[in-house]
Amino acid sequence: MIALFILCALISPSYLYNGDICYANNCVGSCKLLSLCPSLMNEVRRAGTPMPPYMRRKLQDLGCGFDQDDPLVCCVEESNTFDYTDDTRKQPEYWAPTEPPKPYTQPNIQVNNRGDTNAIDQPLDVRNHPNLQLLPKDCGGIEGERIFGGNRTSLFEMPWMVLLSYQTGRGIKLSCGGTLITEWYVLTAAHCVSFLGTKLRLEGVILGEHDVRQNPDCERVDGELMCAPPARNVTIDRVISHPGYNPQTLYDDIALVRLSEPADFSMDSMKGVCLPTTPELQNLNLAGLQGIVAGWGATEDGLQSPVLLSVALPMISNKECQNIYNGSPHIYDRQICAGGVQDKDSCGGDSGGPLMYPGRTDLTGGVRYVQHGIVSYGSKRCGIGGYPGVYTRTSYYMEWILDNIS
Repeated sequence: MIALFILCALISPSYLYNGDICYANNCVGSCKLLSLCPSLMNEVRRAGTPMPPYMRRKLQDLGCGFDQDDPLVCCVEESNTFDYTDDTRKQPEYWAPTEPPKPYTQPNIQVNNRGDTNAIDQPLDVRNHPNLQLLPKDCGGIEGERIFGGNRTSLFEMPWMVLLSYQTGRGIKLSCGGTLITEWYVLTAAHCVSFLGTKLRLEGVILGEHDVRQNPDCERVDGELMCAPPARNVTIDRVISHPGYNPQTLYDDIALVRLSEPADFSMDSMKGVCLPTTPELQNLNLAGLQGIVAGWGATEDGLQSPVLLSVALPMISNKECQNIYNGSPHIYDRQICAGGVQDKDSCGGDSGGPLMYPGRTDLTGGVRYVQHGIVSYGSKRCGIGGYPGVYTRTSYYMEWILDNIS
């Protein structure tokens, strides 16, 4: 689906890094960026637009990992001899924004937001939390190049979407996503802001963005040109990563970013998304419903989308998700699974972005987009049918979110 910057659990020793030796059809190659593999790029150009299914599948089959959120492919001179006929579906490998985590070991207990041990984790009622009033009342408004099977969004359709920018050795890079939940705070994944290593430094947050190629963004509607205010690059006051997160567990993958200056919610290009603040929303059975994921992540051609994309994905029960992954990694109550549809998935640059479902909130009195999940991890070969993505379940962290905003 979208290019989700998914924090992934490494459960296979075959995960490769940029420059590692790889094999395709018994030919030795190098795992490298698609853009640096001339033979494959020539094939992509010859295949034309839209990219035909055989070409998409070839790129997926040659995928060997991610460098930050950039897709890596096994680049060999004789890449045209790759066999497309093998439709074997093996247990997927996972991709990570920084260093791949070690194999996951399931703990013996689960811990709820208060630190108590319980057999079954339950979200806490936050209706009387003193910071609930800090959340915007006008949130999650619904208005009428694709991610994996996704759709290009329209201008102002999802004004809560933000991009995180990073300083790298090669300059500024836009990668993870996030959502505005108040004028001061962005909700994202912990793996987007923690344990980044020495080659990646979180630099800022891009607000009011839609198409990274333009500033300002403009769109023609019924013959009339509409333009958004220029996107804003805001520096960061502080990062609050959940203390329970570490790259080995894939658990508590949630973080807050406080901006150095507030977003301007009077603008149509900057609004907050709704959060599950009522028991009805927190305990809503999402299995079988279609969630919406949005981001600027990798598309089916393996490249990052310049335009904000969205895709509808079926949400499934944790039990079904656990069965699909055969117990590794373990799926917790505080996570939710969505996807598993061929060519529709979240991927490399979508991490930290939202999984949403329309709901009725006490704050607004109307039906609005409510963020029920945060893109966390999934198969490194995005869009593989049968393997859903895993998301942090927002409802279980509402007390933590409210405790940490001001």
